[in-house]
Amino acid sequence: MEPKSAQFSAHSLPHLPSQTPHPGVSVPLPGTPGYATLQIQVMKDTLSRVPEPTAQSRLSVPSPEVWARWMAEIENGEQQIRGLGVQVHQSVILRTVQLKFLKIWMYWRAFRLHDLPPEIIMNIFRLVVWSTGNPAEGVMQRLWLTWVCRFWRELAIGDATLWNAIWFRDRPPYERSFAWFERAGSAPIDIRLNERKPMWGQNEDQHVFTAEQMSNLLDRLFVKLPQIRMLVVIVDNWPPAITVLRKLQAAGNVGTRINIERLEVYRMGKPYLWLGPGFDNDGHRDPPVLNGGQTQKLNHLCLAGVHIDWNETPLRNLTTLDLRSMPMSVAPTLERFRTVLRECPTLNRLALDGSGPRPTEKPFDHVPVDLLHLKTLVLGSFNLPYACFIVSQINAPYLLDLTLMALTGSDYVPLIKLLTPKFKKVAMARWFQSMPDLAYARIAQLKTNVLKLLLDDPGKYRQVDHVEDYATDDVFCPNLKTLEVQAMPYATIVDFCRRRKEMGLPITKIYLNPPWAHTLSVQAVRELRSVAAVYVAPVGTNTTEENELLRQEVEDDDDDDDEEEEEEQED
Repeated sequence: MEPKSAQFSAHSLPHLPSQTPHPGVSVPLPGTPGYATLQIQVMKDTLSRVPEPTAQSRLSVPSPEVWARWMAEIENGEQQIRGLGVQVHQSVILRTVQLKFLKIWMYWRAFRLHDLPPEIIMNIFRLVVWSTGNPAEGVMQRLWLTWVCRFWRELAIGDATLWNAIWFRDRPPYERSFAWFERAGSAPIDIRLNERKPMWGQNEDQHVFTAEQMSNLLDRLFVKLPQIRMLVVIVDNWPPAITVLRKLQAAGNVGTRINIERLEVYRMGKPYLWLGPGFDNDGHRDPPVLNGGQTQKLNHLCLAGVHIDWNETPLRNLTTLDLRSMPMSVAPTLERFRTVLRECPTLNRLALDGSGPRPTEKPFDHVPVDLLHLKTLVLGSFNLPYACFIVSQINAPYLLDLTLMALTGSDYVPLIKLLTPKFKKVAMARWFQSMPDLAYARIAQLKTNVLKLLLDDPGKYRQVDHVEDYATDDVFCPNLKTLEVQAMPYATIVDFCRRRKEMGLPITKIYLNPPWAHTLSVQAVRELRSVAAVYVAPVGTNTTEENELLRQEVEDDDDDDDEEEEEEQED
């Protein structure tokens, strides 16, 4: 028989007086950051009452009557939460969370996991590790798997694919990270080096990561250079950033095989300031050739605050090109930039933030480069003439995701007029009119008057602009259902959602950017939840709605291609 204390914890807990949250922790509604905190608190409080299992312990599960009572109470609690919203009593939320955890816990205890074949258990482990919302959580998931029992530890450590994504976020000499590096064996390796700390100021002399330290670290990593599939380096000043590019060049020059598919190098210190601590004039005048020219496998390139020898570095078949904070004096020439675009016909994402090709002094007389697979375009930190110059370089008729940021100091209406006919898939008044199918909008630091356009009457803008070729809906963006919000006054979002609801076009879901979400007060979250369901957006990946829309667009394009083929066959 199972110890009585364990039986009491498992089955009598629902009949105990409701727990009270820890001091300072409110009982929040589902979808808020605090709700996840409450779930963890309930889990810890429940499990803390249960003694550690022993070899003599026997599994005891609830009777069918108890199980049915739990299920009915969970359903009733969820109905009250949905129906009453912020007016629901906190005890209902707490009780529902308790019972839902008990249900999951009973499943855990009843499932005979160790009876599964090892390869099935390993697939479960991989799903646990790779389904996390952010890298930090993934680090802990892997550690937790090895702490459960000897059998799990042996299985986990023996699977190289659990350890081949390594984020160097422990302190030097990085004992944990290098232990994972060894466990990765001969598997492809993804590495992230991040020496940029949020609390650092602008005094780069205070930062201790030196070129020698970076060189020594890379020497240890480059023992497995042919296995490195992804390398992301985020540093603050010049010496370590230049060291990364030079070490890659040196390895390529001596014939070491480089199979890096994704390379990102960020110098996050003072942007555009090239004379600073560790600055090397030779590196400025004679920039390194990326990977010594071994870029055949490279498909994702991001350079921020650093540059390479653009003319000698082969850049072909990229799917992502991301350039940031780069002075014009070291940027690629317009001719070279256009050549790179032409040699990357499957380019899917192009991001230019304070960086781009050097403008030509000759009159603009060439045709745009066709980027038929480009889905995402990001433009930021440009003045109006240069922004228009960049847009004029490309033709991307199937663009789905357009981001304009840090465009201030001018009236950018000419840019919007240039964008509207050019990118019809994403292509505020005239622009919004051209997007009747817009279902998902990501907004950050947007001026209130721009958002209010979506509450206005499109008719008066058609009259002013004499527009005849736009949709004739009585409202802007009638299919808009989901917002992803960052750095906006919450009251503005609440007012916008209420007014869209009054128009019969409610916003059904609001995603909050994770870092910003944690700055919101409890009152702010409550008010947001009063107008729509609120969730925290996943880190580093798209939301479910965004993926569905992108997938639907691809399916629609395939259907159109099939129809065209059928018509051609009939002809």
